[in-house]
Amino acid sequence: MTEQIDARYPVPMPHSGARTGTFESSGGTVIARFEQTGEADFEDYLALLRRQGFHVYDENTIDGNRFATLCSENTTVSVSWFSRTGTLRVIAEPRGALCPLEDPHETICETLLTGMKGETCVAAEGMGYIIRLADGSFCIIDGGMGDPDHADSEKLMNILLSQKPVGAEKPVIAAWIFTHLHGDHIGVFNCFSLDHHDDVVFERLYFNFPKEEETAASDSPYMLDDTIYRYTQFKRNLAEFYSDVPVVKLHSGNRFAVRNALFEVLYAYDDLYPQTILDGGMNESSLLLRMTVDGQRVLWTGDFAFLAADLVLREYETALSADILQMAHHGWNGTPALYADVDPTCVLLPVSFGVDMNKMLSSPQNAWLRDSAKVRQFIVTVCGTWTVRLPYDPMPGKFVRIPSSDTVYPAYPELLGE
Repeated sequence: MTEQIDARYPVPMPHSGARTGTFESSGGTVIARFEQTGEADFEDYLALLRRQGFHVYDENTIDGNRFATLCSENTTVSVSWFSRTGTLRVIAEPRGALCPLEDPHETICETLLTGMKGETCVAAEGMGYIIRLADGSFCIIDGGMGDPDHADSEKLMNILLSQKPVGAEKPVIAAWIFTHLHGDHIGVFNCFSLDHHDDVVFERLYFNFPKEEETAASDSPYMLDDTIYRYTQFKRNLAEFYSDVPVVKLHSGNRFAVRNALFEVLYAYDDLYPQTILDGGMNESSLLLRMTVDGQRVLWTGDFAFLAADLVLREYETALSADILQMAHHGWNGTPALYADVDPTCVLLPVSFGVDMNKMLSSPQNAWLRDSAKVRQFIVTVCGTWTVRLPYDPMPGKFVRIPSSDTVYPAYPELLGE
C-alpha cells in the first residue's frame, strides 16, 4: 500500500527526496517537506498523483521553480519545487475554492491605484490600497485599521462610489486580498462589513492565515480578542455576511486573474515550516504577491518579515523584480538585499500618521531605497489619500521624490504625479 502524506487525505508520499518534516497549518492543511530533490522528482511526483486519480488544475513556473495544483473530488494538492534549494513541498487540504486563471471582462475605464490614508487614532500604521480595474470593479489589498467611529469604513465606501462606473447600481469588489491578519490590515474590512455588506457586490476573498493555536502563542494573541479590529470579528463577518462568497486559500506558485490584474504568489505562510510565527512573529505570515497590470509589476509585501525575506532570497533570482514596491511593514521591515532584488522605480509607504521621514529613511533597508538612483518617487499615505493610473509613469516636475511632513497629496479625481 502506498504511504500517504497524512491519513486524512489520499495523497501519496513522493518516492524521492529526504523527508524533513510534516506540519499542519490552518484549516486542516498539511505540509510535507523534502530536500535533495531535482526537477525529475517533481515530474515523477505529478505523474504519481495523476495515477492516483488527481487531475492537474494549473502548472506554473517562476524563476525556474515549478508549481502545480491538482485536485480530486474532495482534496486539493499544491506541489512546489525550488530549483536553487532542491526543496519539494507538498500541501494537502480539503478541496475549496480555486484560483481563477482567467477573468473575462469588458474594458470600459482606466485602471487606477488608490492609497487610502487612515483616519483612525487606534494605530499609526495601517494599510489599504484600492485598485479600480478595467471594467470598473475593484480589488482591495488589506484595508487598514478599523476604529470605533467607522471613519475609514465610510472613507472606503466613498472611494468606491466615486470611482465606480456611472450607472452601476453597486460597487463590485471582485477580490479582497488580505496579506495577513493583523488588525491594522483587516480592521477596515470588519467595520466595512458591518456597515456596508449590502451596499456592494462581493465576488472573492483571498488569504492564508496561521492556526489559531499558533496565533494564541505568538506575539499577537490579542488578534483573538473579541474587538472590532480582531480575527474574532473577521470570522464572524465571514459567517454572517459572506457565507456564499468563495474564500481562496493562497499558496506559493498560485496565479489568479482579477479582471486585467494578474497575481502570482511568491510566498505564503506554509513555506516557512518548520519555522513558524512563534519564531519570527505574526508578520512572517504575510503573503508576498506580484501583481502585473499591462506589463507593469507591483510587489505587495504586507508586513513581510525577516525569516520570510531570507527564504525568498534563497529561492528566487529575478522574480522579485518590480516597478512598484510596497515597503514591508510600514517601512520597519525589509532588507537591503531584498530591496536590491526588487530594484523599484516607485515606492509605496503605508502609514497613517506620525511618520518621521528622515528617521524612517535612515534605516539600512530604507536608506538603500533612498539612495537608489532608480527610485523616482516615494508615495506616503500619511500625506493624504492619493490615486494614480496603472501603469504608473510619474511626469517629471509633477511630484516630490520624498515628501516632507507637511506635504499634502491631491485626492481623486486629481491624479498624483500627473
